[in-house]
Amino acid sequence: MKESGGRKQGAASPCAACKLLRRRCAQDCVFAPYFPADEPQKFANVHKVFGASNVNKMLQ
Repeated sequence: MKESGGRKQGAASPCAACKLLRRRCAQDCVFAPYFPADEPQKFANVHKVFGASNVNKMLQ
């Protein structure tokens, strides 16, 4: 599979952020390069302190 922006094309597993927020992980997800699916606690900690919306603004 080809990797594109932190997500593998055709991958069934969303990034850790999308999994925690229970949303569909898009190909251009801003969280995917920083919060891979195999490290869910990493995003959970950041989300607890800053909130998803603020982290999204910081990454853009």
